[in-house]
Amino acid sequence: MPDAVVIGSGINGLVAGAMLALDGWQITVVEASDRLGGAIRTDTEVFDGYTVELMSSWHPLFVGGPAFAELEAELSRRGVTYLNTDKPTAVACADGTALLSTDPDATNAAFESLGDLSSWSSCMAEFGSKIDLAFGLLGTDFWRRSAAKFGWTAARRLGRRGVVASGAELLEPASTWLRRDFESPVSRALLAPWALHNGLGPDDASSAFITKVIAAALSQGGMPVPEGGGIRLVDALVGIITNNGGTAVTGTAVTAIEVDGKRVTGARLADDTVLSANTVLASVGPRALYEGLLGQAPGVPAEHVTAASKFTYGRAAMQIHLALSDPPAWTDAALGEAAIVHVLDGLDSVSASVNAAWRGHLPARPTVAVGQPLTVDPSRAPDGGGLLWLQLQELPREVRGDDAGSIDPGDGSWGPATRDAFAERAIDQLRPHITNLDAAIIDRLVLGPAELQDLNVNLVGGDPYGGDCRAHQFAAWRPLSSATGHATGIDGLWHIGASTHPGPGLGGGSGYLVASRLRDQRRRRRFGRRPTGRSSHG
Repeated sequence: MPDAVVIGSGINGLVAGAMLALDGWQITVVEASDRLGGAIRTDTEVFDGYTVELMSSWHPLFVGGPAFAELEAELSRRGVTYLNTDKPTAVACADGTALLSTDPDATNAAFESLGDLSSWSSCMAEFGSKIDLAFGLLGTDFWRRSAAKFGWTAARRLGRRGVVASGAELLEPASTWLRRDFESPVSRALLAPWALHNGLGPDDASSAFITKVIAAALSQGGMPVPEGGGIRLVDALVGIITNNGGTAVTGTAVTAIEVDGKRVTGARLADDTVLSANTVLASVGPRALYEGLLGQAPGVPAEHVTAASKFTYGRAAMQIHLALSDPPAWTDAALGEAAIVHVLDGLDSVSASVNAAWRGHLPARPTVAVGQPLTVDPSRAPDGGGLLWLQLQELPREVRGDDAGSIDPGDGSWGPATRDAFAERAIDQLRPHITNLDAAIIDRLVLGPAELQDLNVNLVGGDPYGGDCRAHQFAAWRPLSSATGHATGIDGLWHIGASTHPGPGLGGGSGYLVASRLRDQRRRRRFGRRPTGRSSHG
């Protein structure tokens, strides 16, 4: 009988399992697919001689977060080595190019050439003075006493008026901030696409705050990746679990969570085997949990079930992988050194594309995130070769039209014809910027929304961020509007994953928060103190 069953082997499930295993828990991880890792899926068979990250690729949130700080020594012992770059991101837009560096002098020179050095410096100075509060807010467990301590720290530091002003700043859209504070369209285009990587658009509330957080993180921490691919991290986390007496199984679906009264008792597998456990962590979406795994289980609060039924998913995404015979020849050679280059027309095109996707339309000029893994880890391709990891984040989950008027939406699904036509539109946007693109492409793989969901059931409709991330469904209201956090109303059952606070991204945040709480509870019991923070009431 394990101490805890973890349903799903994504970053949150593995982080939680590893932390608990190191604290003496016997952990069983159950994964429905044939591979562990969730959205971390490293493949060496897609292109001969190439190491490809099919979905998630970049690890700045993890390396800069508390889970890595706690697990770093154990990961290092198991061979995880993070490589990094001083040129994490750049932009190629209609008005020019620019590059963001971890070298402050280089970044300052870039913004000075654009006429926006004072704006960048002021933003980083003001935001930097309270960056610990910004990251603290994103990493705070709102349902523990530590949240009150965080609130008191913020109030004491900022004062009453400062807290009010910060509230307004938290809700500001990125488009408003960028148009007000930056003169150059290139500066705006350099920063604006980063809101997309948290599931937002530049006109959404809180997108300015998220963009500042990411800009600060990249300019200070770069764009780290594990040498050899994300599978190295997955293997190491699984190794921590198994080396401490736990197990991890694949190709095994959990069909139901067993409940007795208001307490979890285990997880039922597809073959009707029941894994008995007093603690279960479910890394699934809210509907999959409350409408699927819990079904009609007695004791589940009705308001939780109702709130879960109203949970909505966000825009869809697409991944395009290109194996190249030669490195990409950018018209601005400096772009070839950046880990991620966003190719777009400008701030307005990002707004237009996000708006199109929410209307069910294919954007005419999508924002293309061009990942260049070899700038950080050259081992991922044969000598002399090139590799591009492309991501499109402004896609409708159901296609009802095309803003360019050239792709027939058909029945609205993401079938091969729609998928490949839109992929070609994105690649066509790269041709003016990469002169040898057509000559260098030796193979390609396109993963549309349907294929992404096939690879990971939690990517519902191709949504890579576990649900709509706009303000009504974020922070205290993620995953449920009833603001229950990771608690489920069932003692011992915890909800983790991208659908829960602190949201999406390869950081392991929700797994870390829940594991920290469970360890504290067990330690209180050991010392004879009454445990607090049970799952029934958060």
